[in-house]
Parts: sequence; C-alpha cells; structure tokens
Amino acid sequence: MSEQNFKYYIQRLLSERDFLVLNCAKKQAFDLVAIRNQIAVPLELKGKNTPYSEEQKLYQKDLASRVRTNFLIIKQGKKRGEIIIEECYVHYESPETNLLWHKIQNEIIEALHK
Repeated sequence: MSEQNFKYYIQRLLSERDFLVLNCAKKQAFDLVAIRNQIAVPLELKGKNTPYSEEQKLYQKDLASRVRTNFLIIKQGKKRGEIIIEECYVHYESPETNLLWHKIQNEIIEALHK
C-alpha cells in the first residue's frame, strides 16, 4: 500500500470508530489529527519505506511541547496489514489530563488493531 493510501486507511479506521480526523496538507507539522472527547491527538504517519529523521522528530517534539500535548507515530509495518504505533510523550499536564490522554490513545490503538 502506498504511503498516501496508508494515510487514507488510518483516517478511515479512526473515522469508523467515531473520531473526527483532520487530514493535514503537506508541509504541516503532523499528517493527521484525531479528535474525540475534546482531546486532539496529533498523528505522524510513516510508510514502510519512509524515513523518519531525528530532525523531524525533534521538531515535532518541540512543537508538541509548546502546545502541551503528546503525539503518536504510526508506521506501516513490513508485513501486510501490520501497523506499528510509537508513543511520543513530551508533556504531561494534570493527572486528569494525563488520564484522558491515555484513554484516547488506547482507543486509537484499539481502533487500529481491530
């Protein structure tokens, strides 16, 4: 599956699980933003052959830190249908916010591994 098709596939899976998914245009900080229960989760998607430079990761961590959020990196695995999810923690607010973040993150992981 092409990287573009992978993005649409992830977007569809999350939309089917009642997430509002914003598809960000090229040259934006993240590929998608999944929103549910007033929590927005930035998502960086990478195809199986697409590199993820340390420079890009540091930029995204800095941006996420400035807006006080975390983000997920979703990679297309080498095996057919495989999805790899990496959690990127850069900020924790209050314990309540942290709990909400983990709840939404787990709902995203569940939606992608259905």
